[in-house]
Amino acid sequence: MAGSASGQLIGGNLTLVTASLGTPYEIDTRGKILFLEDIDETEQRVDRMLTQLKLAGKLDDVAGILLGAWTNCEPENPEKPAHSLSLQTIFQEILVPLGKPIIADLACGHCLPTMSLPLGRTIKMDADNQRIHVNG
Repeated sequence: MAGSASGQLIGGNLTLVTASLGTPYEIDTRGKILFLEDIDETEQRVDRMLTQLKLAGKLDDVAGILLGAWTNCEPENPEKPAHSLSLQTIFQEILVPLGKPIIADLACGHCLPTMSLPLGRTIKMDADNQRIHVNG
């Protein structure tokens, strides 16, 4: 999704972010840039966790979304991939309708090589040019 946004960078591993819902450690996404990635999850589980974040209202007020590596996140039954939605389709159906700037396929998360992101810092993202700028 096109556009630009700025805000505090938060997030991390989708499984852990989702598991924190309803606890004192639940993230506040309002006006922030949400980074998500995961490893060794089926596409079905990624779909469920993103839907849970959406239903919990955690995607409503984000300023923008960064999607990192989805290492080994494959269909539940690799022999029948058509029986599962692809990650791209899941992102298209859940995230794109939010109308928020999105940068996908960042080499960040559980992958090598990986880029470090300054969680907690204010960043500006430019989805049109696929750029991230750390303020200050």
